[in-house]
Amino acid sequence: MDVIKVFTEEPVGLEALVPDDDPDARRRSEAPATLDAFVAGLAAPYARAYLAGTHLGDVRRVGLTALDDAEAWVQPLLAWAAGRACSALASDGMTRGLVPAEVAGLLRRPGAVRALAVGPVAPGALAAATGAEEGGQRRDHLTALRALLDGGASVLFPETAFDGWDWSLFSRAPLRDALVAAFRQHPAPGVRRFVAPYRRARGEHSFYFEQWALDALPEWAEEV
Repeated sequence: MDVIKVFTEEPVGLEALVPDDDPDARRRSEAPATLDAFVAGLAAPYARAYLAGTHLGDVRRVGLTALDDAEAWVQPLLAWAAGRACSALASDGMTRGLVPAEVAGLLRRPGAVRALAVGPVAPGALAAATGAEEGGQRRDHLTALRALLDGGASVLFPETAFDGWDWSLFSRAPLRDALVAAFRQHPAPGVRRFVAPYRRARGEHSFYFEQWALDALPEWAEEV
């Protein structure tokens, strides 16, 4: 059985969140690293979501892209993004526009894609937000990410999971209700899908609640 989890938080500031290359770092709480990060957290005009998945079977797989039923989460994301221009940033730093079928393919298999943008993106802006132009890790370029979000774009990043990839999503617009509506628009029989507060993603026990609490859900997990 596949289990999909959508952790959301809004409003939120864009402080340094997690190491980019540690698949378990999102299960641990970290304080903002700088005074600027703390001040940004006070303003908190943004929204973020983290989409994760677990396949519960004879061989357990952890990672959204490792699930058997990819359509159970790809189609809702396509519905959420419908009507807006989409683009992708490849590992060579080049950004190109995408049609919906290409977006769906990259969501399933990010490969060399560093980020996806939904909405207007100025030339070079997506590369700047990921650090592709100057090097370093993504959290070192939050000013560029804020500029993208303030300009009306939402940005998705592939996140390393143990058996594939999860996706994180940042936006200036609220996300929780829009994502819940998109998931309900695309039922997925046989798949369990939940929305939960982002703060619950910061502890290993609560992040992996599907491995111990499917029959007696915690009160903070809503099935959609």
